[in-house]
Amino acid sequence: MKLDQLQYIIEVAKTKSLTMAANNLNVTQSAVSQSIASLESELGLPIFIRSRSGVEPTKEGVSIIQTALEVVTKLQEMKERVLRLSQIMQAELRVASIPGVMSSLVKTVSNFKNEYPDVSFRITEENSDNTLNAIRQNKVDLGLVGMRGDTAKGTGMLFEPIWEGRIVIGVWNNSPLAAKKKITPFELQKYSLALYDESYVHDFLHEFEANYGPLPILFTSNNPNAIATALKESLAATIGYDFSFFDSPYALNGSLVMLEIEDVEQVPIHLGWVRSDTSKSSQISNLFIQRFKQHFQVKR
Repeated sequence: MKLDQLQYIIEVAKTKSLTMAANNLNVTQSAVSQSIASLESELGLPIFIRSRSGVEPTKEGVSIIQTALEVVTKLQEMKERVLRLSQIMQAELRVASIPGVMSSLVKTVSNFKNEYPDVSFRITEENSDNTLNAIRQNKVDLGLVGMRGDTAKGTGMLFEPIWEGRIVIGVWNNSPLAAKKKITPFELQKYSLALYDESYVHDFLHEFEANYGPLPILFTSNNPNAIATALKESLAATIGYDFSFFDSPYALNGSLVMLEIEDVEQVPIHLGWVRSDTSKSSQISNLFIQRFKQHFQVKR
């Protein structure tokens, strides 16, 4: 039994004519007739009978034709899925991320490329506000950002939270604070800070200063090496959400220590993925987001 034989009996059943079926399939009438005769011989059953009104299926033929239609339809669906998958797996995915979770992102990309080597990635490091703007301008497909609430709602973008974070203090292991597990707001005011240039960090500072007074800021930067140098040389501590330190090589090797802040009420912030709600890369984006979530949640 061959695929073309199934296609021939389906077309003959539809047109009720060997001639019309052959024309529609761009083959000769004899090819259609011989193919059907061969299939009938193989099955040991007649599929069609000829009458004055044309070619009609037999009782057995109706069942055979219906099965053939189901088989051909399934094969066509499979071909279409394989074609879509092939196109998806050769896509380019443009991803922007806040600096603090860049290590987690890079590890996910590496693992993803092992499974789907034909997918290409373009990664940029941006703060959350710049990432949202880049998505609006179609310069980025996916953004890994920090958000307070669902601030993407009604903006033409989708936001999928994956972690609810809290602000912590990061110090080097040679700092006098490293032996502590917690720090009070008034103790924190005694230390200079090197900060990420992130909107959620600035929001926390404004709220903190409104309740406790100003904090001494050494500098603000989105360069992790600059901030790490300030911590390592005991020039400053840093402030960030806990998820910013999870995959940091400094935190993993014990060089960077995280402290909780006592008695400070915090507005929760969510780490999550944002993208346009009309993203053309939605299938590959969904797949990549799932891989990141698996990595991130296992690491916790």
